[in-house]
Amino acid sequence: MRTSTVTKMEVEPLLLSIPQTSQTIGRCVATVYELLGSGQLEAKKSDARTLVTMESIRRYVDSLPKAEIAPRPKRKPQHLRQQAEATNA
Repeated sequence: MRTSTVTKMEVEPLLLSIPQTSQTIGRCVATVYELLGSGQLEAKKSDARTLVTMESIRRYVDSLPKAEIAPRPKRKPQHLRQQAEATNA
């Protein structure tokens, strides 16, 4: 996420638009609305704009489970696989 610079001081936004929230958490806009509807994200209204609080985005991200990804199995080099296929054929 980009941070604004005001007189050489970095400022983190307090509120994000729906599309910005979508981009920040890597989910589609429809999912952001679902998260708002379920109460997992909080929003404020500024005139007609719906703005999501950065605090609720952080809480949502912190509530997600850790991804457990198994390492990929090692493969033989392609020339050895081709030799094995040729002998089996």
